[in-house]
Amino acid sequence: MFSLESVVSKLIPTWAEYLLQPPLSAQIIFTLILLVTFILIATRRIHGTVAALGGAVATLIFGVYFSKVYYWVPYFTFYVSGGLVIRELLFSASDVYKEFIDWSTLLIIISVVIITTVASHSGLFEYIILKVVKLSGGDIRKLFLSIWFLAFLLTMLLSGDPTAIMLTPLILLICKVLDLNPAPYLFGTVFVVNVAAASTLVASFINILVSGHYNSDPSRWLSYPTFMVLGLPFSLLCMGIVILFVFRRYGEAFRVPQEKAEYWELRAELLSLDAKILIENPKMFRRLSVLLTTAVIGFIVAGLLHVPFYVVSLFFAFAFILVSGVDPVKTLREVDWSLVFFFIGVFIIVGGVHSTKILESLGSNLGSLTTGNVLGTISLVTLFCGLLSGVMDNISVTTALLYVTPSLSASAIINQNLIIWSLIFGSNVGNNLTPIGSLPNLLALTSLEKENIRVTWFEFMKLGVPIVIICLFAAILSLTLIGHILGWGVDITSLFSYLYSQ
Repeated sequence: MFSLESVVSKLIPTWAEYLLQPPLSAQIIFTLILLVTFILIATRRIHGTVAALGGAVATLIFGVYFSKVYYWVPYFTFYVSGGLVIRELLFSASDVYKEFIDWSTLLIIISVVIITTVASHSGLFEYIILKVVKLSGGDIRKLFLSIWFLAFLLTMLLSGDPTAIMLTPLILLICKVLDLNPAPYLFGTVFVVNVAAASTLVASFINILVSGHYNSDPSRWLSYPTFMVLGLPFSLLCMGIVILFVFRRYGEAFRVPQEKAEYWELRAELLSLDAKILIENPKMFRRLSVLLTTAVIGFIVAGLLHVPFYVVSLFFAFAFILVSGVDPVKTLREVDWSLVFFFIGVFIIVGGVHSTKILESLGSNLGSLTTGNVLGTISLVTLFCGLLSGVMDNISVTTALLYVTPSLSASAIINQNLIIWSLIFGSNVGNNLTPIGSLPNLLALTSLEKENIRVTWFEFMKLGVPIVIICLFAAILSLTLIGHILGWGVDITSLFSYLYSQ
């Protein structure tokens, strides 16, 4: 069977092969650091940021150790066009901040978090939510369909975590007022938020991470407008799947008997609430509403003009701080800096493992399973990413798999864009698999526990597993169609591009 190694072995002299691989001990140690760190993050035995930074420190320590112990080993990188080039074993100190840490991605994350933080203080989103509640007329089915569509829209604009943080207490309040069990409505909301994560570039940190890694390359459909063309229809399809499953599983919860008089009295009380009371500063409310709309339009226009996304997002972060009138120091204090350091830690850990060529070998081995088979490659990557993201932190998983993508694409001889989008779709919809799949899932369960409603993993997964399986198969079919339309199929140039880049 064809494999990437078989091609490389013909290009590299036999005598030089042993010089191209870091020592086995380094491969084992860096892989163990990655696995232990990811397990600690997934099980939440310690805070994710602490685990990531601890793994990063261990990576740097062993990097220095191996560079000292093996200082005498001539380590080479092979270039098809340039022969053998000497470089340091594993990585140097400058590689850590020049190559491992993706600074443009960090700038985008910080900017988006600042925009979200400032915008959430305007009362705009609470105002919209209450308006939606009133427009539904109190009909439960119509009410929660409206809330779910709003959750989808807010996730497109703000990402899933802040959307879930805003909507969860509101749903609990509505259910308390109407004397309803909040579990079905809360589950429907978090599942919609999770599948909406694939809709826009800023809808999840996964999208920001992948787009930043490839510099929001429009040729890979990773700029803001092109991302929406591929991601939004898929997310809407998955939302339809979620709604069908939730209504099927909890159908009775969305029908209130006419004879339940107290419900109708409580509904009237809910509908009498005045949305305007949520607006503390009408002038600031209007300013931030206009600025948020301008930001979305700006993201789209900048994408069409090929302006780097980190530049645009940083500009609007500055604009939000300036227009809000809030003390910048106070705003920056509210930014989740632990998230930024979490990313830095994961970047360093994965960069260390990548320097041992383990991830390249993994990609090559996976790709050789489906060489020349478009459907097989899409299925392999989408299912692998989706199932892994459901039980582990999907940011960590995606960061590692980004380094697997080039060699996998080369070995499978499949266009790399198709692999990238399989990674995006799989990592985003896999969140619904288990309670630890995403922050909205955990938030929903902890909120229910505070209301003395205990939900087991089994009960959660009875709904989550079929939704994830159907959505993953929808992703495979969607990507197959996308690949056919855009010509992302068997691509021999992916092999030569990979070899040249090495």
